[in-house]
Amino acid sequence: MACLHDHSCEDHDCSTDWSLYKHIDLTKVTALNESVPGSVKSVFKAWEQRLSSSEEHLESNEGDPELLVYIPFTSDVKIKSISIVGGADGTSPSKMRAFINRDGIDFSDAQGMQAIQEWDLAENLQGVLEYQTR
Repeated sequence: MACLHDHSCEDHDCSTDWSLYKHIDLTKVTALNESVPGSVKSVFKAWEQRLSSSEEHLESNEGDPELLVYIPFTSDVKIKSISIVGGADGTSPSKMRAFINRDGIDFSDAQGMQAIQEWDLAENLQGVLEYQTR
């Protein structure tokens, strides 16, 4: 399988070498409009744990499908791809917008800002889809 980092990973697992998980400042991760306060912290997982059969998930408040997630890192990073593992039967997110180096924004700010990149998302129950970044 060709990796995003210019070689084949057939002979070994590159997930820990190329994962940004260890650079996420989990104590400072927040989400606006999450149905269970603080639940956003539980959905970030190391690559090899992405499909763990836990009950941890992130949901928006009933009647309002939007979430605004703030993900700070402990050092400068270059995100090459993003994988969103969602639920079945229409419970997965359908769109994602990214804003970089913007902390403290709310929904009205995000609505009026130009995203650095936008994606239409597909249902990804097995965690095999990756969305490339520019």
